Amino acid sequence: MESILLHKITMDEFFERLRAIIKEEVKLALQQDQLLTKEGALKMAGISNSVFLKAINEGIVKPQLVKGRKKAMYLESEVLKIEKRKGSKS
Repeated sequence: MESILLHKITMDEFFERLRAIIKEEVKLALQQDQLLTKEGALKMAGISNSVFLKAINEGIVKPQLVKGRKKAMYLESEVLKIEKRKGSKS
């Protein structure tokens, strides 16, 4: 690994370059939103069917119709927004 001293850049320049790299990586990560089937969405989020249907009715998750598929698909970023209910044990 190369050091900052080797390139003779200031700390400010280093942090500015680091911010640019992180910003680009976050941008790329956000563009890679996966489409999931209902079953995959339920597994990934760890929720029940009723919680998933409630999220659809509330508009948190919107079904995506994909050409050539008979089932609706759901965006991973939307599925991950669904809040899990904590079960009460009596």
